[in-house]
Amino acid sequence: MSTNVSPLAPTPVNEDSQLIPPFGSVSRRFAAYIVDSIVLSIVGIGIGIVFFDKLWELGLWGRLVGFFAGSIYFASLECRIGKGQSLGKRWMKLRVVDVQGNCISFARSLSRFTIFAIPSLLYGLRIPDTRTPWIVSSFIFLVIVWLGGSTLYLICFNDQSRQGVHDLAVGSFVVYYDHSGPVNAKPIPRLHVHILIAMLAIITASAAGLKDWSDKLPSNSEFRRDAIPIEAMDGVQRARLAESLKHGSTGGPPKKILYARIIRASRPESEDAFAGEVARIILQEDRNAVDYDQLSIGLFYGYDIGIATRWNHKEFLHTPAEWRQLVPRNLAEHP
Repeated sequence: MSTNVSPLAPTPVNEDSQLIPPFGSVSRRFAAYIVDSIVLSIVGIGIGIVFFDKLWELGLWGRLVGFFAGSIYFASLECRIGKGQSLGKRWMKLRVVDVQGNCISFARSLSRFTIFAIPSLLYGLRIPDTRTPWIVSSFIFLVIVWLGGSTLYLICFNDQSRQGVHDLAVGSFVVYYDHSGPVNAKPIPRLHVHILIAMLAIITASAAGLKDWSDKLPSNSEFRRDAIPIEAMDGVQRARLAESLKHGSTGGPPKKILYARIIRASRPESEDAFAGEVARIILQEDRNAVDYDQLSIGLFYGYDIGIATRWNHKEFLHTPAEWRQLVPRNLAEHP
């Protein structure tokens, strides 16, 4: 005996399929992030072409341009407006939802992106070393390593929900596009919580230990002291000094070189005059500078908006004696 099933009847649900987690896999989420990063990089390049001159003047604030562009992109597409899908997530068949399986609001999507982007915003931020208190530098280091690392850890290893810190903060989930209905997520296992707490303690202790170790190195304190007047110059964003030994190809004695790397927020009126002024400060402030075989002044200027960067670089290399001959001439020509 056979029975006919109406084609309009609902398809029977296999109970075993309910055991398959709906959360997007790690590989798909990383692939989606790469696609989105490429899209934003293209946008950043376009912004750089159109507003090239203006971006040079922003200095540290330039990264906010990329943050603003990223917030518009992710917050708009990963909320109800974009049906929870950035271009990368759309390609990878993923979407962002709340615990009920609905797309989140724009405000929650913006908060989600902000928390996720903070480590990226701070990473590579070229803050002035001599004018930034140690507690601020350590806090930035802690946020980058712990917040960014915690998000990466939870997405990779917390298979109960695959929620990063940004997802936990706003109650969102990244699921496969064809998932419908509420999300059945279990709490974070205690093991993961203990690991994150241990990470926080280790990173905090490491920051303090590095500071103490760095302060005990005579060369570090000396180079930092030499950088103070350089970072006080108009237009200088950051200055760092270091020494190195350069071995020649002929097998002769190595040359002892003092390197000064200067990042400016804009192009100086005269690169030669600026390099000469930096050399004059170093030779005046550092009594040991004359002991080096060569003094290298590296000048960097350009912009960094997070999603795109462009830097121009020019290096000036002379012996201390040559610098002493060049400096007066440069200063006379460009007062």
